[in-house]
Amino acid sequence: MFNIFRNTTAGSVVKFYATRDGTSTRDYQFEFRELPDRTWRAYILQQPGYCGRADDADATHRLSDSHGRYVCWDRPLHSLDEAKGVAAAWAEATQRYRRTGERF
Repeated sequence: MFNIFRNTTAGSVVKFYATRDGTSTRDYQFEFRELPDRTWRAYILQQPGYCGRADDADATHRLSDSHGRYVCWDRPLHSLDEAKGVAAAWAEATQRYRRTGERF
């Protein structure tokens, strides 16, 4: 569930995500940014550590650019809602990975 909405610059929104298991209510923070090609990215501003598990880009599905780390996804995201859905799925998968070591 996303909460605590804040607009930053034009084409950018910051939100916290609370995981469904209730253990992380403010641990995940994303900036959703609209890119010049009108696609969206979910930049990871804050997240919990990986509990000693592998934290490389491949294991954690994160990429980076000049704005920071963002959620790696297999296709362009064409709306804010789509980007929020991807960020939520990533946060849930990350929580599971942290807890069990199950890769996603």
